[in-house]
Amino acid sequence: RLAGLTTATDKPKSGPRRTKVRDKSRPWEVYGAFSQFYLRNENTLDDNSDIVTQSALASDLDLTARKRSDSYDIQSRFSGSYLYDFLDDGRGDESSVSSLYVDARDRRRDVFMRLGRQSRNTGGVLGRFDGLLLGYQITDRLTLNGVAGFPVLSTRDQVDTNKELYGISADLGTFANAWDFNTFLIEQQVDGIVDRRAVGGEARYFDSTRSLLSFVDYDISYDSLNTVIFLGTWTLPTRTTLNATVDYRNSPILTTTNALQGQSVRNIDDLLDSLSEDEIRQLAEDRTAEYTTVSLGASHPFSERIQVSGDVTLTNLTDTDASDGIEAIPGTGNEYIYNLQLIGSDLIKSNDIAIAGLRYSNLDTADIYSASLNTRYPVNSAWRINPRVRVDYRESNRNGSTQWIGAPSMRIDYRLSRRYRFELE
Repeated sequence: RLAGLTTATDKPKSGPRRTKVRDKSRPWEVYGAFSQFYLRNENTLDDNSDIVTQSALASDLDLTARKRSDSYDIQSRFSGSYLYDFLDDGRGDESSVSSLYVDARDRRRDVFMRLGRQSRNTGGVLGRFDGLLLGYQITDRLTLNGVAGFPVLSTRDQVDTNKELYGISADLGTFANAWDFNTFLIEQQVDGIVDRRAVGGEARYFDSTRSLLSFVDYDISYDSLNTVIFLGTWTLPTRTTLNATVDYRNSPILTTTNALQGQSVRNIDDLLDSLSEDEIRQLAEDRTAEYTTVSLGASHPFSERIQVSGDVTLTNLTDTDASDGIEAIPGTGNEYIYNLQLIGSDLIKSNDIAIAGLRYSNLDTADIYSASLNTRYPVNSAWRINPRVRVDYRESNRNGSTQWIGAPSMRIDYRLSRRYRFELE
């Protein structure tokens, strides 16, 4: 009471004191891997002469730098390779960049971005591109994404600004602890005209015994179903796992760029000098086939060490249409592949593995009978050996010829330390 009386005439303070919470920032983490392989291919002919078709040094670097704090996460990555050709008449040196991007995430605002060369197989993006990916998590079950950039056909290519892509997508879920969804709208342009304009989405279901993945990609510009995929697995109480796949797609994915197949020019802009946009789009459809795969399989563990698995696969590739002086490419009709594998582990010593396989392929061009054995033995904590052998017998359906193929190989792996490893094959 005395303190209240003596302070009653004091001026009030501006407000309650707020203690600043320090953002705990961790130091940069830098990690990665570097590898070099010497590659040599040599052919020996019947006259005992030798021809070296490859002599090259392949160098690969994968490097990641990351910094994290309570409020943000920044990461950058480079993944690329360089092939040095020792042959005077070889294909020459080659360099490629698979990934080169910076990734940033604001944990408090639920915003993230990735800028540079990157790969994405959701949201309608067809793999690798140079550009920007943005995302904003609105709620725990809804995230909006935007993407813009330039598609990358090959990792050896530089940025190609003649092709553009931009799109939006939404990630929804998880619902009922099992369901996740994605929906997208995306467009690609090539030399100023529509290359692809598609809508679609994914649905995913997972629980302790079952999983389902479905994906649809529909091109509203060409009025064509580009891709439909259903993948499902089901583990029975007997520990038998059943799996099924249905995969229908345009082959290749229908884009206006498909019109360049068989042409003497290398880009759509040159093709526009002699053909209209509608004529080019018709050529693109003529060069595109339809490919269907249906597969049914199962696996069952007889014990902790022995497991058997098998599958039956049906594939079908349709014909393409002849046009503009380019002949049609015949399809395959129905092709069948039967596969059986026996997998054993810890047979001779701990952590070894042996896979014995039989395969019969009833293809349009040939019937192929294959037997294989793939084994891996850890000699000790540093050495591993991997003997393999595959034998094929091929009967051609075109001219009745037969062929035996034997492919034995040995891979040796030596781990010098946690950071250094040597391989020989």
